[in-house]
Amino acid sequence: MDWGLRNILLLMEHEDNDNYRYKLLYGVHFYGVDFRGDGHFDAIVGHQYIDTMKSVKPSQFVWHLKASELSFEYRDNKQMHKVFYPSLRFLQKRVEAAEKFKIGIAVWEIGQGLDYFYDLL
Repeated sequence: MDWGLRNILLLMEHEDNDNYRYKLLYGVHFYGVDFRGDGHFDAIVGHQYIDTMKSVKPSQFVWHLKASELSFEYRDNKQMHKVFYPSLRFLQKRVEAAEKFKIGIAVWEIGQGLDYFYDLL
């Protein structure tokens, strides 16, 4: 379970919080992160993700159960990179959680993701 969902559950622990549930928003990001081997990272948006995948042609994607996200690794001429980016599965899990707990969704960086992200909203 991710950090956001754990916090939502903590906020909803008390019966009287049901009256305020409609005010809760589950944050969902439409951007990814490229972690570099030097310990730094960069946020990446949809077109950068597609460009990176086209140039490095990752052979394997890893599903991270705890974060509910996909990642792939690649090496440039200097260092290793590990790229995380939302997938439809990532988004579907968050939409399902919002529906289950009767809360809303707040999208971070709307317009920065991939076009098909909107299919689930």
